Amino acid sequence: MLTADLIAARVVKGEVKPRYVSPTDPAALALAAQMVAVFAEHVGRTREALDGALAALLGEGTEYLLHRGLAKLLSDRAEFEVKSACEPSLLRRRLFEEAAKVHPAVAVADAVHKVTRDDVVARVAAELGVDAATVTGAMYADLEAEHVMTAGPDLTPEALIHRYNVGLAQAVLLRATSMTVEIAAGAPARYRQLFRYVKFYRLMHQVTGTAKTGYVLRLDGPMSLFQLSQKYGLQLAEFLPALLLCEAWKVSADVLWGKEKRALTLRLSSEQGLVSHYPDKGVYVTREEQFLVDRFAELKTPWALERKSEVVDLGGKGVLVPEFVLRHKTDGRVAYVEVMGFWKREYLEARLALLRSDGPKNLVLAVPWRLRGNDDELADAPGEVLFFKDVIVAKELLERAERVAKK
Repeated sequence: MLTADLIAARVVKGEVKPRYVSPTDPAALALAAQMVAVFAEHVGRTREALDGALAALLGEGTEYLLHRGLAKLLSDRAEFEVKSACEPSLLRRRLFEEAAKVHPAVAVADAVHKVTRDDVVARVAAELGVDAATVTGAMYADLEAEHVMTAGPDLTPEALIHRYNVGLAQAVLLRATSMTVEIAAGAPARYRQLFRYVKFYRLMHQVTGTAKTGYVLRLDGPMSLFQLSQKYGLQLAEFLPALLLCEAWKVSADVLWGKEKRALTLRLSSEQGLVSHYPDKGVYVTREEQFLVDRFAELKTPWALERKSEVVDLGGKGVLVPEFVLRHKTDGRVAYVEVMGFWKREYLEARLALLRSDGPKNLVLAVPWRLRGNDDELADAPGEVLFFKDVIVAKELLERAERVAKK
């Protein structure tokens, strides 16, 4: 993801307009191809050598932000490792200990100082069972500049340009206070996928609309939070590529721009040609969800735990997209499981009010332990409430599902 110093954008009439690069621009594609080639050529070489080659490629060029932005994206997708025959920190400690015994260890021996630096290196090399050249080369192998690229990024020049454009929009969203998403009517599978991403990234949200008319999502931005803003901002930015998988959509985000934190607007839409790099097949499973799936599989029960999401309309005022559906294999009873993530008080109150008025009664609401202080609000929540600390306990979930499930 691009950092603040790499954002190329201009402000026009109260709007932040990222300087997107056309994926068909010959000059941009040529630069992207050169940079991809530089990374490929430096597999097996140090980061310092790579940085030198990238600096030489920039030369007297004027596209400084684009150059650095492309390099950042490629570097994030390359793999670097410490390559050393011995642990650098241990090696330095032994060298310093040996040198201290004969301080000072000189470059050339004389009548007074008879132990040289090379002698110290030779002693430590013999102790560790390596040669002197290995000791010298490994002494600072753990410094970032000495890290060796073991695998290059798997990106074509065109894909790199697309990733850059998305990265620009994501970097601006890190400064958002709020974000409104309008999604046109479309295939139910698309809605399920998108809402699953909203839940996966634990975004505070309100949803209105129906599958027939389309939906409006209102999301809090990281700049609206007093804590967790960096983590939450990354999650909001990472949600954008998921939105790009939808066919017709619009975004209006309120952002605080620059050192002065000017209140501006960022507008995005499906017509701008931003291309997602996410696989078009759903989302990854969170640690809590995977733990629950694994533990549930160990239970001897007639209940099946299904991850296939359903979109449950809440009277046009919102939707319920449960993380799981518990289904009885014999009598067909069903219970929904919704897991709460990041919630501010006003979001929690609004969500609970909506679930009370329009939510299904066969619902198990899994709530993080840190929200237990809101017992009053949760006392009359629909269905059952299950508090959890790090993971959801499968047996406890099953007990609550038994109480609320219905056909």
